[in-house]
Amino acid sequence: MKKALVLAGGGTKGVYQAGVIRALIDMGKDDWNMVFGTSVGALNAIMLVQKDYAAFFDIYTHLKAEDIIGGYIPYDISLNTIVNDRETLLNTAVSYFKDKGVDISPFEKQVEEKFDPEKFFASDIDFGCITATHPKHEPVYVTKEMMRERGKDWLIASASAFPAFPVKVIDGHEYVDGGYFDNLPVDFALRQGAEEVVAIDLRHAATHPGYRDRPRIDYISPTQELPRFLEFDRGLLEHSFRIGYLDACKFYGKYDGYVYTFEKAELPAFFHKWYLEMLMLETRIKLASNISERFRSRQHIRNKLLEDMDKTHLEYKDYFYGMMDHLMRICGMDDAQVYVYEEARNRILAEFADAVDKNYDNMPALQGIRDLADYARTLNTKGIIEKMIHANFFPEHRILTENMALTVYPFEQALADFVTCMMKELPEESADGKSGEI
Repeated sequence: MKKALVLAGGGTKGVYQAGVIRALIDMGKDDWNMVFGTSVGALNAIMLVQKDYAAFFDIYTHLKAEDIIGGYIPYDISLNTIVNDRETLLNTAVSYFKDKGVDISPFEKQVEEKFDPEKFFASDIDFGCITATHPKHEPVYVTKEMMRERGKDWLIASASAFPAFPVKVIDGHEYVDGGYFDNLPVDFALRQGAEEVVAIDLRHAATHPGYRDRPRIDYISPTQELPRFLEFDRGLLEHSFRIGYLDACKFYGKYDGYVYTFEKAELPAFFHKWYLEMLMLETRIKLASNISERFRSRQHIRNKLLEDMDKTHLEYKDYFYGMMDHLMRICGMDDAQVYVYEEARNRILAEFADAVDKNYDNMPALQGIRDLADYARTLNTKGIIEKMIHANFFPEHRILTENMALTVYPFEQALADFVTCMMKELPEESADGKSGEI
């Protein structure tokens, strides 16, 4: 059985792939016999083919800006800008590139040090990478055999993110980053006979959504946006590694959750009640008649979660973890931690505990609808949800009519209802976990 690991390009975002691969190794899922990549994915691939795992992880443990580029680094650059908005990049940086150029000699040195032809060709793991011609961006499928004479050059070409990096000239022909043609070469792997594929994307919105949810293709992509294309902040790199590790563990069922990570457990009892209420809420949102037509969807909550999770369909538990993601983010919780549900619940309940106090200051003295609108604009998402929770417990304190609330704040209402159901599941405990009543 030919099993391919396929690695996307994305500059220093490649640290996410290192986290995923660390998890695959820990879970005993590192049985690939083919590795394909584009750009940084190709560089990662050669070390995996060579089985230089220590060197592979060491790169991302100690990576510094001077390891890649000498001198100027365009701070706000992104792979999307390079591939899709080249004119924008050229307009802002062309004078620098023209007058001084970009010194990529540190990057070239990295390639020379990490590419070991003896180990590479002795390995029983196959290899492939993609570069693109310049300026037409036609694909060049670089096979393991092609690496014998110009291996280092092909690797540099695959990662030549022009115009941030210069074009690579090989035998008189110009080449640029393979991402100009295919940033995640699943198709190349299939062309080479792969029967199973593990693809590691570096974009939250899938590069190849058509390969997701396919038999024999495990498509892992970040559950959140990763930092910029050339990010060297040590804390952000470590965070991306950790997120990659946790995403892989969730993908293969070791943990639960989407953005936030949970130990495996049964869903709490309140969730089924909320889920049924949410189905009815979708209808109420559809029937809401004020202010705007743009929320008039019978599946507004579903569509919001589909977009957040970049999924084509939602399983039952996705609704639970999607709502928990929003609430935990609002509460400022650490997304690199593994939680038990009760820990996350208690933090959420503590954050919204004031909303269930009958004397909660739900609304200052206002003089009319304009004052109400102005006041609403001062509220953040947490403040809006608090007021909706308070209205769930004390309907007589409701600020907005239901139609207005469901037209302007439909998803916030779903979150408020979620917290309300969570609170009511614990009738003998207060929101801060102490004895008493809610």
